[in-house]
Amino acid sequence: MMALANPHELDLSRVDLVTMRRRHVRQVMRIEAQVYPRPWSSALFLQEIVRRADRIYLAARYEGDVVGYGGLITSGLEAHITTIAVDPAYHRTGVGTKLMIGLLDAAIDRGARTLSLEVRRSNYAAQNMYEKFGFRPVGLRPGYYVETGEDAIVMWVDQTDGPEYAELLNRMRHKLASRGRRENAGG
Repeated sequence: MMALANPHELDLSRVDLVTMRRRHVRQVMRIEAQVYPRPWSSALFLQEIVRRADRIYLAARYEGDVVGYGGLITSGLEAHITTIAVDPAYHRTGVGTKLMIGLLDAAIDRGARTLSLEVRRSNYAAQNMYEKFGFRPVGLRPGYYVETGEDAIVMWVDQTDGPEYAELLNRMRHKLASRGRRENAGG
């Protein structure tokens, strides 16, 4: 995989979100090892991606390479984001935002009205992104991340089936599309 010389040269319209398959797991594991101190195993990913009735896993692909991925569990009116990560070479390019939109759309399509996730207390960039999607902190899980003993902030968004949330997602889509047009025009 080639890293971008300038992260802003990424054409987001060429980043495809696809259902994660077995063939993607090797590249997912490469990213997983770079971004998490205690990566999931490939066996765990393989177990998750076959549970299509209550799991949604997406891979973000650019020029044939997996550059990010995310997953969630659905249960009735609730969904929980289990993982989301972007290759460090593609941070701050919009790939994470595109993945979040894809995950949220999929959860809402399955009937989710509320979504939750955990995020490291020290991961301000991720918290900021989640807040843009309407997530708000609602709790703390002390020592949640076993490898470091770090606390997790529980974040939650509700009423995802309402018109206000649909409008928020549409604004996020528009902003992402505008960013791509602006960068493709050399600005």
